[in-house]
Amino acid sequence: MYVIRGRRGVSEVLGAIVIAVLVLGMSASYILLEMERSERETFSLIDLIRRAERRQKILLSLIYYQVNDGQLEVYIYNFGDVSVTPVKILTDVEVDLFEIYDASVNNGGLPLNEIPSETLVKLVLPVPSTDTFSFVLVTEEGGIFVWEMML
Repeated sequence: MYVIRGRRGVSEVLGAIVIAVLVLGMSASYILLEMERSERETFSLIDLIRRAERRQKILLSLIYYQVNDGQLEVYIYNFGDVSVTPVKILTDVEVDLFEIYDASVNNGGLPLNEIPSETLVKLVLPVPSTDTFSFVLVTEEGGIFVWEMML
C-alpha cells in the first residue's frame, strides 16, 4: 500500500502542473488575441478621425445653375482646403456622364477631373426629366452634398 500512496502523490502533483500549464497557455492565447483586436480597433478609430478631419476641410457651395443648349450647367465653388473628386451625381436619376470645367475668369473652359480648392467650376450634365429635384453630389473623399433645384 505504501507504493500506491507514493505514486498517487506524484500523479496529483503532475496533474496540478498540467492544469497550471493549460491555464497559463489559455490565458496567454486570450491575452494575445485581445491585444491584436485592440490594435485593430485603435487603428480603425484613428482612420475614422482622419477621415472626419478631411471631410471638414471640404466645403462646396452651389453658386448658380441654368439650362443652356439642352444641358444643365451647375456652378459650384470649393471654399475648402482640399481638392474634391466627384464620383457620382444624382438628380431624378443617377447621372452617368458629367463634365467638369474650370469656370474662373483666367482659366475658363479648361476641363478638370476634380474640383480644386478655392476654385469655381461648372458641371455640365443632362437636364433632369422633372422640374423640381434634389441635386446630390457624392465625392471620392466621402462627402455628400445635396441641393434642392427647380427649373
